[in-house]
Amino acid sequence: MLIGAISDYLKSWRSGIDFAYLNFKDHPRGCEMLEHLIENGHKPSLVIEELCEAGIAGTLEQNEVLQQLPGYIPGETAENLCRRHDIPYRIVSNLNDEQCLHLIQASGVELIILGDTRIIKSHLIDASGMGIINVHPGILPEVRGNNPYAWAVLEGAQQGVTVHFIDKGVDTGPILKKVLLDTAPKNYAALVKSLNTLCAQALVSVLDNLANGLVSVSVQPDNAPPTRKEASKDIKKQANHILESGRMSAPVREQEC
Repeated sequence: MLIGAISDYLKSWRSGIDFAYLNFKDHPRGCEMLEHLIENGHKPSLVIEELCEAGIAGTLEQNEVLQQLPGYIPGETAENLCRRHDIPYRIVSNLNDEQCLHLIQASGVELIILGDTRIIKSHLIDASGMGIINVHPGILPEVRGNNPYAWAVLEGAQQGVTVHFIDKGVDTGPILKKVLLDTAPKNYAALVKSLNTLCAQALVSVLDNLANGLVSVSVQPDNAPPTRKEASKDIKKQANHILESGRMSAPVREQEC
C-alpha cells in the first residue's frame, strides 16, 4: 500500500507535511536525531516522549556507555529543544496508549517519525495516514531486533543504519535507505555514538529526498535471518573486546534502496 501510493506521498510532502516525533524520554539517540532534524529544517509539529521504566533503563544504559568516550558531552534533551524552538511537547506513560493516540489525532499530523521507542502497535500505525518512519541502528534485513550493533559485531556483519517504514512486524517494513559506517570504531562506546550520529544523518537525507521528490523503496525479503533478542551485558562486553582487538572492518559505502 505504501509503495503504491508513493506518487501522492511525494506530492503531499512537497506541499508541506506535518509530522509527530516519538521517543523514550531523554534517550541519547532519539535526542540527537531530533536535534539534527530541527537543525536541517525538519521541525516536527509535535514531540511526544514516553516516561516508563523500560525507557529509563535504556536511556541510563546508553548514557553510561557514551560517557566512556573521552570528552563526551551529552546533547540537549528533547524537552529543551522543544522549548527553544516552540514545538508542542508532551509526555505519556506508554506510546501505545490511548492518550498518545489522542494527541496524535488531535494534532492533525500526517506522518510519524520514531526516535528510540518501544515496538509500536497496529492501532497507531493505522492512525498515521502517511505511515511511520523508523531508523534502525543496523542493516536490514540482516540484523533485525534489539541491540543490532552488538549482534553485528559478534556475527561479523556490516555496521550501519536503515531508514524504513514500519509495519506490523519487527523491523520488517519497506526500506527507504541504508548507509554503512565508513570507518571501524575502536570500541563499543565509539560504535554506539557513530551509529547514533549516522541515524540522524540518514533520516535527514531521506526527508530531504522526499522534499525534492526523490525516493526509492524496496520490500524486505521473507527469508531474512531471525529477529535478535536484547543483547546481554556479556554480549556487549564481547563486542567491545572484538572492536578493541581490531578484528572488525567497515568498508566505505553508501547504499540507497
